Amino acid sequence: MIFAWYHRQYIAMKSCLILILLFIPGLLFSQFRQGTSPQKKMSVFHADALWFKADGDSLPFIDVYATIPYESLQFIPEKQGFSASISISLSVRDTTGKKIAEQSMDRKIFAETYEQSRGANAEFHHVQFRVPAGFGYHTCFVNVHDAVANTDIREIRTLTIPIWSKQEKEHRYVFSSIMYASAIEEKQGGKIVITPHLSNNVASLLDGFFLYVELYHVGAPKDEIIGISYRITDEQQQEVFLKSVPITYSSGRAESQHLYIPVKQMPILRTGNYMMTIMAHTMKQDSIDKELTRISRTLTIEKTISGIVYQDLKKAIRQLRFIATQAEIDHINEGEDEETKRMLFEEYWKGIDPNPSTSRNEAFEEYYGRIDYANKNFRSYTDGWMTDMGMVYIIFGQPFQVERTPRGSDGRTFSRWIYQNQRQFTFVDNSGFEDFRLTTPFPTGIKYRYSGTQ
Repeated sequence: MIFAWYHRQYIAMKSCLILILLFIPGLLFSQFRQGTSPQKKMSVFHADALWFKADGDSLPFIDVYATIPYESLQFIPEKQGFSASISISLSVRDTTGKKIAEQSMDRKIFAETYEQSRGANAEFHHVQFRVPAGFGYHTCFVNVHDAVANTDIREIRTLTIPIWSKQEKEHRYVFSSIMYASAIEEKQGGKIVITPHLSNNVASLLDGFFLYVELYHVGAPKDEIIGISYRITDEQQQEVFLKSVPITYSSGRAESQHLYIPVKQMPILRTGNYMMTIMAHTMKQDSIDKELTRISRTLTIEKTISGIVYQDLKKAIRQLRFIATQAEIDHINEGEDEETKRMLFEEYWKGIDPNPSTSRNEAFEEYYGRIDYANKNFRSYTDGWMTDMGMVYIIFGQPFQVERTPRGSDGRTFSRWIYQNQRQFTFVDNSGFEDFRLTTPFPTGIKYRYSGTQ
């Protein structure tokens, strides 16, 4: 079995797992700068630590994955393009705090174009470490050093490897770690292609996702029928979702079973923290009987741009006014129910995805990122996206320069936004309550265009 970027062999099951890692992009702007453009800094990467074991009596091992998006790195120009240099290190400590493993690697990353170095193609660099481990609690420290920017960022992951033994009949089943995956697809020749999601935050996986987990069994009765269930509970440990599917094991099979559990009907979860638990249990008349083992992992719904948009689809459709025609908005609203409208809304954005071959839709992220920024910075008597400053910002983006006059004797304040193409907009606040109104005639028929195509 091939897992991610390394080879892992099993005696009983020779399939292939290719992991294509995803990441959640950050917001476009952290603050509004006068006369400058946003600067890049080492701000995000994603890491995950999972434990597995091979068939037989071998000890378990820990696999640590990390993905570093190009947009997080500082690139410098070279003759053939642009380059970045990073050092990635891993340190693993056991239950007592003793260091049991330490690995590091240096990588030089090349980008052919400036746009590619800025993350326009949603590219990333991925690394994987494997370390042998014992039973018990482990802490994994992953550090990425950007040599050009001279910045560091660290991710810490913890996991517990349970003890199992053939002599303990009560522990004849044990789960590996849980992996979240956005897609699982079987290819010719028995290859299984997995697109993992290296984050507990699944807010972006609007169409559902998969749970990948391995179940190890020793000394299990022949043809024992057991059930596999998964449960989602909230922070008050209240159950919000439960699903169960029976499967059959045979004592003649390998000691490990690979489970791909679809979570395709996600309940509507509010922003917050949850617990995803997978359970193995005996079945009695198609119902859950005795629990055999379980494994849990945190699941979160965070307010990413995608999460904010889909919390209020009706408003998100109204906010299309700066990019879509009225006919296109009416077409989406003609959907007979909420699900149909969501499908039409997604189809609209797929039609203007600047890079449809990637998992990201940069235009969607930029557009609603601007709306989010407008709401936080230009709110007056109405939401920021509905103000004149909000409209100009959403359509044209960040101005190259901002000039603001002190409040005059008449109580008015003027603000002028200047763009690099010589376009200018002047706003006036007549009330003193930051209610800036546009005084410059606004060009007719101008709509938002993704900045990468302007």
